[in-house]
Amino acid sequence: MLQRTRALVAIMLAIAIIVAGGCTNMSSTGDEEPTPTPLPPPEVAKQPTYTVQRGDVEDRITFNGRISPTVEEQLYFEAGGRVVSVHVSRGDQVEQGQLLAELDITDLQRELAQAQIELETAQSNLSTALESLDARQSSAEAQLDIQRLQLDKLRGALASLDLEVRLAKGRLDEALAGPSADQIALARSSLEQAQSSLWAAQLARDSACGNPGIQCDSAKANVQRAEATVFQQQLALQAVEKGPSELEILSLQSAYQRALQSRRNADIDIAVLSRQIELAEEELARAATDVDPQVTRAVNRATLAVERLEDQIADRQIVAPFAGRITTMSANEGTNAEAFKSVMVIANDAQLEVTAQPTNEQLDKVSEGMLAQLVLSQYPGEVLTGEIYQLPYPYGGGGSSDLVDVDKNTRISFDPGDREVKPGDLVRVDVVVAQAADALWLPPAAIRTYSGRAFVVVREGATERRADITIGITGSERVEIVSGLEEGQEVIGQ
Repeated sequence: MLQRTRALVAIMLAIAIIVAGGCTNMSSTGDEEPTPTPLPPPEVAKQPTYTVQRGDVEDRITFNGRISPTVEEQLYFEAGGRVVSVHVSRGDQVEQGQLLAELDITDLQRELAQAQIELETAQSNLSTALESLDARQSSAEAQLDIQRLQLDKLRGALASLDLEVRLAKGRLDEALAGPSADQIALARSSLEQAQSSLWAAQLARDSACGNPGIQCDSAKANVQRAEATVFQQQLALQAVEKGPSELEILSLQSAYQRALQSRRNADIDIAVLSRQIELAEEELARAATDVDPQVTRAVNRATLAVERLEDQIADRQIVAPFAGRITTMSANEGTNAEAFKSVMVIANDAQLEVTAQPTNEQLDKVSEGMLAQLVLSQYPGEVLTGEIYQLPYPYGGGGSSDLVDVDKNTRISFDPGDREVKPGDLVRVDVVVAQAADALWLPPAAIRTYSGRAFVVVREGATERRADITIGITGSERVEIVSGLEEGQEVIGQ
């Protein structure tokens, strides 16, 4: 085996020497290799040229949108819990105030029933208290009216009491001053008249009694009456001349004091009654609201308890805020619902709009109030006109950064007319954001930029030169040339 291996190695070395010698001989020959045929130079691509033209230039943006209800709202429970009933399905039409779904409120309903009973009891107690108060008020008002009438009566009696005091004072003063000359003269004159009447009666008697009869008897009676009158006038004259006695003066003084005391008592009665009326008026004013505070507080507590339970039940129910159609539904009976997590969406299909979410670059170019051209997916050959009435924050009035859930949609109003459209249909939206009529323009491929500078390469015969330009409106196919070029000039493209 070893010998075979050595023989094999020797053979391989011999072959290697022969090959190396042959290569050396070939390299040492004087024959030159033939020159290869040169390849033709690559054809230089011809640069495109463009002519400055005049025409209309517009900047137009295009984006997609969908038909959406104008009025749409997410609905949710305001408390968490187990869903026990769902009364609607996706696509159902509902009325405003209709109960759509609710959580388990069995315990709350029992508590509410108890709270309502307590409220009714408290209200009944308050009503009874108010009725009693009304009765007391009526009685107090009647008593006050009586006291006012009594006061008027006392004040009316003051004039009579004042007159009585003045008369009693006058009689007492006359008695203390004694008889005056006029009183004595009057008494004497009355006596003289009585005596004259007696004399005349006596003469008539003497004349009539010459023949006894009825006339004589009558004349005698007249004489007797005249004599009695004379006697009375004599006594009166004596009394006048003598003056009042001590007993009479004491009697007059007593009468005067009684009159004064009656007047003072009347003043006291008026003062007391006036004060009583003031107190009665104050009591009546207090009685207008004088209900037991405990009764009022019981009603307030019961009312708050009922309202609290009603709010808790309302938090566990979803009620349609307006008439519309349920477009989204994720609530199922027996499942748990989280508070404030949307479980359904209601929309009013009576009014439709287009909603879209353009890029930020596109939003920078549009503004609220711009017109838009709309092409509905099911009506590809028709163009409708709409108006952008709301842009998302911060491009327009669609909410603010303080909101948790910012509306990111661009909203476009339109009138579909008699066309059949429904929420979810696709819409292509075209908006002309800027335009210029009869302006110089070039295609975007003809314009070059460097370090923010716009320029073109102008061909003038066999020469080329760079020219700075000012760009205006930039569209997808045309760029407005504000300055730097003239119509008809030839520009070399990139």
